[in-house]
This record gives sequence, C-alpha cells and structure tokens, in this order.
Amino acid sequence: MTLEGIPTRKGGGFGEYVRRTAKASLRETGTFAYVMHRITGILLTLYLFIHIGAMSLARIQGQSFEELMATFRQPMFLLIDWFIFLGVLIHGLNGIRLILFDLGIGIRRQATIFWGLMALGGLVALTGLVIILPEIIGGV
Repeated sequence: MTLEGIPTRKGGGFGEYVRRTAKASLRETGTFAYVMHRITGILLTLYLFIHIGAMSLARIQGQSFEELMATFRQPMFLLIDWFIFLGVLIHGLNGIRLILFDLGIGIRRQATIFWGLMALGGLVALTGLVIILPEIIGGV
C-alpha cells in the first residue's frame, strides 16, 4: 500500500521504491537525467575529496609537485582522468539544460534537449579519448 507515491511497509518498502524508480528511469528521460545528475554530482564530490587528500598526503610525505605529476601521468591515472572528464561533461551539460528550464526555455522539448546535449557530450568525450589514447597506450 502506498500513500501518494510514498511506499509503506505493506507496499514493498524501500526495495520496491528503488525498483519502481529504476524502471521509470529507463523509460522517462526526465527521471533518467535526474538520476544521472545526482550520480555524477556525488561521484565528482567524492573525487574532489580524494584529489585534495592525495595532494595533501603527497605534500606531507615530502613528494615534490613534479614527482606527483609524474605519478598522475601514468596510463591508469590518465584513463581515470578521462572518466572524470566524462562525469563533468554529463553533469555540466545537464546543468545547462536545467538552467534553460529555469529560464522557461525548452520545457516542452525536454527529451530532445537532453539527448541532443548528451550527443554533443559524447562527441566531445570521444574527441578527448582520441587525444589522450596515444598517451595511455604509449605509457603502457
């Protein structure tokens, strides 16, 4: 049993709510965009804390900036950087879409705008991968 869309114990609880939301996110562009925006936001925030921690730890251990950058230029870190770039693209482009909606632009064409921006992001991400791939392959 649910009360205005909020699951109760008899309605399957939180697990049922998650399953229903996951199904909706696959069918509805707005829900999918919402979920992707939240996931990328959380991951980028996590990355920020990890980055600050790694830089601080290296500094405490007496590692020079040049040594630290040499570590971060290894192929594994370059690939991680590309995934971070991908997250920034998704989050940023969806943020642009949200700003447009706040201004009252394109509200009725939500799906078209979202997928158009994601296609643009995909092209930019592939271009970035093509640029960084020689460094990743060459560094192995």
